[in-house]
Amino acid sequence: MKNKYSLFLTAWILCSVLLAAQAGAKGSLVIIGVAQESADRIFQRFIELGGGVEKIRLAIIPAGSIEPAVRGREYTADFIRLGVPAERIRVFPVAVIDDPSTQDVDEAKWISNGYNEDMARDMLDYTAVYFSGGDQIRYTQTLKGPKGEDSPLLRSIRKVYADGGVIGGSSAGAAMMCDPMICEGYSMKAISAGAAYRPDSCPEPKGVSLSTGLGFFTDGMVDQHFLKRGRVGRLLMALYAIRQFSLGIGIDEDTAAIYHAGTIEVLGSSGVLVIDVTAAKAAGDLTWSTSEGLRAKGIILHYLEEGDRYDIATKTPLPLHERKPIVDGNKEYSEYPLATDLFGRDIFKGMLVDGMAENQKTETSGIAFTLDNEGRGTGSQWTLRKTERFAGLSASIKDKDTYTVTYVSLEIQPLTIKVKKIR
Repeated sequence: MKNKYSLFLTAWILCSVLLAAQAGAKGSLVIIGVAQESADRIFQRFIELGGGVEKIRLAIIPAGSIEPAVRGREYTADFIRLGVPAERIRVFPVAVIDDPSTQDVDEAKWISNGYNEDMARDMLDYTAVYFSGGDQIRYTQTLKGPKGEDSPLLRSIRKVYADGGVIGGSSAGAAMMCDPMICEGYSMKAISAGAAYRPDSCPEPKGVSLSTGLGFFTDGMVDQHFLKRGRVGRLLMALYAIRQFSLGIGIDEDTAAIYHAGTIEVLGSSGVLVIDVTAAKAAGDLTWSTSEGLRAKGIILHYLEEGDRYDIATKTPLPLHERKPIVDGNKEYSEYPLATDLFGRDIFKGMLVDGMAENQKTETSGIAFTLDNEGRGTGSQWTLRKTERFAGLSASIKDKDTYTVTYVSLEIQPLTIKVKKIR
């Protein structure tokens, strides 16, 4: 147990160093849950933040992918199609493993290029850096040293960001934006088995696994594929384990969180869940034990969609002006069933939108549990409640109903279950 907490302390110290090093960065981050139908719009914003098609100089880092050369060529083609001249794009050859389908190159030989001084110098000429998806631990393996120190190439990328450039990434390229980062884990296992941290590799995924990230986003923790894959449990467990962070940013698929000057803006077809555990931690109301799992109260949630923003310093959601409050008389529901698959696809989003914003009820609940062969199980009940500051807002935009849901409180209580067979 002592070694476990000393590792978390090491993570805290390394994060503090990063906070000091990147204080006052002038750049922007485009953190993408995963790019799908909205990819072109998100990439166009990324291009704009990098100087526009006439001025951008774009570096692509494909290290996360199992097909680094292929992925680099594909991203190059995407950005050319969106107007970026080919001569302004360069794939920096950084990778961990070889892709056997590329007979002309052995990408495994790229593993030490994070320490190539010529590449590090060249990187300083770029205004935008994009990280591919894949496996986020490969960014740690290629751009971080054994003691968590930055490689020369990573130091140059930080300089690009500090000087006003844009850093972007999707999926694994989003996960590594914070430090520590989540590298593996499922919500149900996380709240029952806890968290494990290893600085140079991803721990065995018994609960939620944490490792060294690149730490461009220093105001909290990031997770991706968030609502579609029910990852709220693992992000909350990570926030419990990494004590210096009180803010979680869960970015859904086909959605980006764009960070600049202390503000997050949402772009894409789904949403971002902001998790604020500041009050819960201060009151000692976010706890975990092997016997009970996760227990919490006083957690504040905000569900944001395209055009919404969030001010990190003041912890204030800033809804899109077009969305208006849903008054009780217009609310669609007066009941909402108990969600029995809390971490299922979009279940938590449904609780927030249909169970809170569109509902006259003041609270709604969901449960998550595991069962043994005898039908006995353990899990937890998650209850959402409307606070005094609660707001559910909606607008039809381009023939689509869109929502903002703010100031929802979350309480988590352990439970035991016995399922009886019906004969």
